[in-house]
Amino acid sequence: MSKRKSSNSGLTPDKRSRLSQPEEDETGYFSSGDVMSTSQSVTGEVGIIESISLKNFMCHSLLGPFAFGPNVNFVVGNNGSGKSAVLTALIVALGGVARTTNRASSFKGFVKEGESSADVSITLRNRGHDAYKPEVFGQSIIVDVRISKEGTRTYKLRSKTGHLVSTKKEELTSILDHFNIQVDNPVCILTQEMSKQFLHSKGEGDKYKFFMKASQLDQMKEDYSDIMKTKTMTQNTVEKHRETLQDLKRKYYEKEECYKNLASLDEMQQKLDELKNQMAWALVSSIIPVLRQWEENALHKTQTTLVVSENEQAESFADMALEQNF
Repeated sequence: MSKRKSSNSGLTPDKRSRLSQPEEDETGYFSSGDVMSTSQSVTGEVGIIESISLKNFMCHSLLGPFAFGPNVNFVVGNNGSGKSAVLTALIVALGGVARTTNRASSFKGFVKEGESSADVSITLRNRGHDAYKPEVFGQSIIVDVRISKEGTRTYKLRSKTGHLVSTKKEELTSILDHFNIQVDNPVCILTQEMSKQFLHSKGEGDKYKFFMKASQLDQMKEDYSDIMKTKTMTQNTVEKHRETLQDLKRKYYEKEECYKNLASLDEMQQKLDELKNQMAWALVSSIIPVLRQWEENALHKTQTTLVVSENEQAESFADMALEQNF
């Protein structure tokens, strides 16, 4: 404490006033602590945590809303005032694993005893050229998370105006990826337990593990291992189905041959019908001369019969005339 006082005492009045000005501006946001932010000429446009509020979270009935500045913020307060609760709520509300916080083994451990649920609301800045769906969310993205007593989380992603946009965790994951927010990365969010482990680690192996986790090389290694396993399984599946494919090809060719045979059978049936028609007309053509001959014979016979009848009739008339003369 003496060093801090001596360092502050060395500041000029102007510098001291500029350093304490943000603290005066933030007064009233914290019930148990203060926020001190340093303003610079360059500020972030996306992914900045603008505010956070907690309800029935851990042992606190209500914390916040805490408004943060665009650059560096210091959260100070007495023990049990809720400093760690704010950091834990950030991890939990932004999709982190419960064990990562080192505060509870499951999400139901974050619900205040005697309450049915806990609520966390986080507002993220969403401005500039790198904004995430600015036409939908606007200049801010509000992430509302409710943790039930059973340990389940439900998400509500709202626009700056409070309009409900999505309730899917996949949408939150897309937002965090777009803003490059990694809640499980100790460089992004360093918990007290992780900082203790890093400061008290004496071996190079522990520091190397921290480096691997901070640089996400261990996650990349796990992802690469999973990809290789998936690749091996896929190759085995491809080889297995390659044999099946040959059998399917053989059956396909057989069916195709049968189809071709059926097509030729239809052509043969059509040709057979044509031949039947031709044969019928051939029979008709062969019968026509016979019919004509029959017709001619019948006509000749009729004519002969008429001549005989006429001769007989003439003879009869002659006989009658002779009888009359005598």
